[in-house]
Amino acid sequence: MSTNRVKKSAARKKREEEQAQKVIKGIFIGLIILAVLAIACFSIWG
Repeated sequence: MSTNRVKKSAARKKREEEQAQKVIKGIFIGLIILAVLAIACFSIWG
């Protein structure tokens, strides 16, 4: 493979990894917010 193709492949892989990290962070933040809301609702109406 040419060096240009290797660089493009590495750059694409890095972008995909960064995007995956963002998705995982978003899921965890969403779950934390959901848990806080659930605790608040149970304390108010429980």
